[in-house]
Parts: sequence; structure tokens; C-alpha cells
Amino acid sequence: MKQTSELEVVIKELKDALKVFNKIIEVKPNDKDVLEKLEKFIVSASNLSSVFETLNDIIVRAKDIIAEEREKMSYNFKLIESELIMELKEKGVPLRECSDGWRIKSIQLKTKPQSSAVSISYNNQTIIDWTRINSKEDIQSLIGQAEKLLSQYLMPKDELIDIFWDAYKFAKFKSGKDVVNIFDFYTEVRLIQLRRYLEKNKPDAKITKYTEFPKWAFLYNLDIYRSIWDEIPKDKRLALQTGSMQEIMQGKGMYVNGLNPDDDYKIMCYVYEAKEGV
Repeated sequence: MKQTSELEVVIKELKDALKVFNKIIEVKPNDKDVLEKLEKFIVSASNLSSVFETLNDIIVRAKDIIAEEREKMSYNFKLIESELIMELKEKGVPLRECSDGWRIKSIQLKTKPQSSAVSISYNNQTIIDWTRINSKEDIQSLIGQAEKLLSQYLMPKDELIDIFWDAYKFAKFKSGKDVVNIFDFYTEVRLIQLRRYLEKNKPDAKITKYTEFPKWAFLYNLDIYRSIWDEIPKDKRLALQTGSMQEIMQGKGMYVNGLNPDDDYKIMCYVYEAKEGV
């Protein structure tokens, strides 16, 4: 027979103690017997001091139970986390510990031990939101899902180079500046993707591709682009520029350098043409 946990007991006690207040919810002003119902509630709630005293005792116990459960959860999570990291190290998987979790290959695993939850990001952009886990395999499955999503959004090399170059030219034309904001560049990348799709198909074609291109997907492609620098034609090379501290504080930049856990994240605000000899 399953043993009732302290958590289950305290939840039941709270529900029982609050039943007296549930009765007033059933009372409607236009009920034919509203007075009788209201009177019945008043009678049942006549000794509220006793009800509140009971509630207070249960709440105090509930707080202690919650603290104990979170401690257990945190302990079990850390065992799972240690098992995972040990296995990854044995396999030679590139990883690095950071303040809120781990960077593992190209993804960032954020952890909340007291909630036994993880989320997965790329360059601080969430790919998989906070998810409760019970085992090492649960985390491995989430990592696999995130990596699959990254690969699904990766543009072919030639397409990546051409789309980025065209996006820069449009952003430059609209702003009238040689150095364009990275958010404007991101917008133009999405527009160029859709433009190319419609040009390849009929103008009235149903858009079944590029309907989504999350910021993490853009940043992953941007980091890939920077990693193939030597393969980019010299007349189509784009470089990144950081902004002022004020611009960074205002959220005008995006994180880069997510491919390799040994590389520190950097915040970049602008895109410009990397001309030869400049």
C-alpha cells in the first residue's frame, strides 16, 4: 500500500480547512434562497478565529515541508547533474561551467536545482524553456532536441553568405549608414529569406518556409558565418562591432560566440562591411 507523503497530507488539510469559504462562492444574490444560503454560511463561519488558527498551523507546517522538499529536490538534481557532467567529460565533450549552469558544445544548459528544472539556450536566447527533469536521460533528451532544432534552422553555406550580404545592403540603404544596427540586420535577414522564397515560387505561393526564424536561430547562423570567414568572398565579408556601455545597457546588442564553450560571450550592436586593407 502506498504511504501518504507529508506533502499530500498538508495539501488535504489545507483544502479541508478552506472548505468553509467555498460555500460563499455558491451563493448568488439572485438566488431564490439567497438568505438561507447566506445564513448557513454565516453560521458555519461563526468561529473564524478557530479556523484561522488551524489554517496558520497548517501553513507553518507547509512552509517547513516545502523547504524540506526543495532541499531533497536540489540534492537529487545535483546527483543527476554530476552524473551527466562526468559522462560528458569521459566522452571528451567540450563543456564549461558558468554561473547559472553549463555550456555544453554549442548550447547553454541553465539549471534550477531547487526546482529540478533546466532550460536550454543559445547565446542567451531560450530554445527550450524551463522543464522539470527526473533523470540524466531527461536532460540528454532535451539537449538532443535543442541541437536538432539548431541544425534544422542552419542555412546552407552559400545561401547564408548571400542572404547576409543582401540583408546588409538593404539595411545600409534604409539607414543611409555603412554601420547598421544588428536588430535591423536581423529584420532584413528574415525579409530576404521570404523574398527569396517568393521569387523561387509563385508570388501568391503559400509561405511554408521561413515563417519562423527565432533570434537564437539567427545568432547560430551568425556564429557559423563568422566561423567560415576564410570561405566568404572578400567582397562580401561582414564584421561585427560592439556598442557603448549605454547602448549595451539599453539592450541594443546581441550575444555572440556561442559555438565553442571555451569562447567568452560578447555583445555586439552593429554590422559593417569588412573591407580589405581597412
